[in-house]
Formats: sequence, structure tokens, C-alpha cells
Amino acid sequence: MPGEHFSSVVQAGQAFVSKAAAHRQEEGWDLTYVQFKYEGAKVEVGSADGPRILEAGNQTWIPLDIDFSRDETVQLLGMALPLMLKEALVRYTSALARSVGIQDVRSILEST
Repeated sequence: MPGEHFSSVVQAGQAFVSKAAAHRQEEGWDLTYVQFKYEGAKVEVGSADGPRILEAGNQTWIPLDIDFSRDETVQLLGMALPLMLKEALVRYTSALARSVGIQDVRSILEST
């Protein structure tokens, strides 16, 4: 999500935080995110301020450029929030090439 909304979302969802908002570099990710447990589902929200992913093919950190001009809007915790398009999610998840991500991509593509 755009960085300017990140702290507002963290505050709004404080009662549902299962992983505190922090900058982390793990499992092919280098970004600031928070994880909520909301109505039985894990919801991870990342800030678009400088995220990077580790491209599996050449083991290089690449910027994750998110084009919010083509986003979708969803309602979460009483707020209208921009959501990355499926095509962008599939593109960067494929670059990570993690087994869990590959399964996610299959599920996304099967549902469209």
C-alpha cells in the first residue's frame, strides 16, 4: 500500500496485529509490513516505500515498483484501501519463485 497510508492502517488494525509493523529482510523480501489476523485470515499489509524482492533466477535484489494508478479499492477495517492488481502480484510472486508463491500464482490464475 502507499507508504502514506501504512501507519493509519497499522493503528486502525492494532487489535488484530499478529506480527508487529517492522522492516524485515526475510524469505526473499526486504520491506516494512504488518500482519493481522482478521476473521480467521492472515492479512499482510506492506508499505510501498522502498520494497525489494530477491529475484530467484539471479539472486539479485530488485526494487518492487508498484503502480498504484491502476489499483483496485477494497474496504478493510473501515477504510477504503488501494490493492495491487492481480497481474502485478503474479509478476513479482513469480520472480520470487518460492514454492508457496508458485502455489499462490496457480490459485490466482485458476480463479480468473
